[in-house]
Formats: sequence, structure tokens, C-alpha cells
Amino acid sequence: MSLSAAIGRQRGVALITAMLIVALATMLTGAAVWDFHLDQRRTEAVLYSDLGTGFALGAEAWAGRILIEDAEDNTVDHPGEVWATNLPPLPIDGGTVDGVLIDLQGRFNLNNLVDAGGNSDPVAVEQMERLLAALELERRWAGLIADWIDADISPNFPDGAEDSTYLGQVPPYRPPNTLITSTSELMALPEMDLDTYRTLAPHVTALPAGTAINVNTATVPVLMSLSDDLTASDAAQIQEDRPEDGYETVAELQNVLPADISAPLTVGSRYFRLAVRVNIGSTELTMYSLLEREGSGAVRTLLRSFGTE
Repeated sequence: MSLSAAIGRQRGVALITAMLIVALATMLTGAAVWDFHLDQRRTEAVLYSDLGTGFALGAEAWAGRILIEDAEDNTVDHPGEVWATNLPPLPIDGGTVDGVLIDLQGRFNLNNLVDAGGNSDPVAVEQMERLLAALELERRWAGLIADWIDADISPNFPDGAEDSTYLGQVPPYRPPNTLITSTSELMALPEMDLDTYRTLAPHVTALPAGTAINVNTATVPVLMSLSDDLTASDAAQIQEDRPEDGYETVAELQNVLPADISAPLTVGSRYFRLAVRVNIGSTELTMYSLLEREGSGAVRTLLRSFGTE
């Protein structure tokens, strides 16, 4: 091989080596830039999540203040009050925050299906059956829900279910046999589908046992659940005839409500649910808070969840 050919070959090898080095450097630079942007996005996400949580907690404190001021004004709770007005999207630094307060005592409390001893309450189960019928759902769900909550392991007749049923599911599991903290637990019942749950969910809640139903905020199906003699038109008429400032006493309905009602009724509420949505930067955060108003002096948060109720 001549000297010139050897030199040319060495130049070619050097050129290829240089190209490989440039390519490798480009790849490393690209990877570094990607990692930098990824770390930047992660940092932004954490920052916005923290900011969003702070704004949500601020909205929760604001809602508590509104409930306290409302209790100082009167002991009646109805849809015409300030707390019941949806909070429109308010501008914050980098986004918006909005929320809504819901009176949970306008719904049927699932934990009322058991008595103080943890046994199924047949009167409450019958009320639940009427609620299901008003929603055009199968009445059997009442027995299943009562068995999910009651303390014993004996299935209610004829629609109950205990360990023997749940251990046959895939995967197997057991019912809690205690009070529930979220209506979403209903999705664990055998054959409970999303459509059925979505139909039922706006009319039920999970509160400490023994709560009364607020006749000012109760939905039509919940009012219908009070008695077999209350029709949809009767319940709708109760809502339509509600005074601008709400019914001040349950006695005002004595000529409208059937005499056989055994469910506890009230015109004032203690438990509310706050739903807050915060949009900030590239982050959307939803927080749900179960609030208990203790008279006119304080509001405390019993439960708080993010993303799901």
C-alpha cells in the first residue's frame, strides 16, 4: 500500500470517528435536554399541585365561614341561601377555582339502615326500598346494602348477602359489616353496575348514623321514600310550595305529609359536602370535603379526598 493511500485511509477512519463522536455528543446532549425538560415539568407539576391544594384548602375554610355565618343568621337551611349558590370560577394567580356546597341531609343516609346495635333496621330498609322504587331500581339493593353495613354475618331474607356470597367473587373479599364512609362502596356489591350507581348516588349519602332528612333540601325521590302514600306529584308539590325562606318547621307540612312517617325530619342541616375544583398551570385538582357544622360556632372537616368522592 502506498503512503498516499495509507494517509487517505487514516483520514477516512478519522472522519468516521469524528462523525461518531459528534453523533454520540448530539445524543447525549439531546438526552440531557430531555431530562432537563422532564425534571422541569415534574417540578412544575409538584409546585402546581401544592399550590392547587393550598387554594382548595382556602376554599374549604371559606365555605366553613359561610356555614357559620348562615347558622348565626337562622337555623333553617334551604336552597335559597348563600351557601347553596354555586361558586363561579374565580381568577387566581395562574388559573381559576370554583366550588359547590351540597346539603347531604337532603339525601337518604345509608348508615341509617342499621340501629345503634349494628342490626338492620327494618323500617329504614323499607324506606330504602321505596327510594329505589321511586328511582325505578330493583328493591333488592336495600337488603344487600343493609347486609353490607350491619354487624352480623347472617344474610337478610330474601335479598341479603354475606361472606358466602362475597367469597365467591373474583377476586374474593368480605363485606365490612360496619358503617361506611363513602357511597362509592356500593360499587363493591354483587352485580352493581355504573349506571345503577349513578342513578342512586345523587339521592344517598354516608353520614354518622341517626341523621334526619331536611325537608327543605330533600330530592323528590327521597321525599317519596318517606311513605307509600307520597307520590311523585306530592313530593314535587312540597318543593314547589316551599316558602322563599324555606319551611321553618316540619309542622308546616303536617297537612301534606302522611301520618305514618317514622323517619326523622328536620328543617336545618349539620352535614355538607364541598366540591372544589382548581385549575392552575397544567394541573387540575378536585377536592371533596365532608363538613360538619357544630351549631353556629365551628365547622370541622370529617373527611377529605382528592380526585374521587
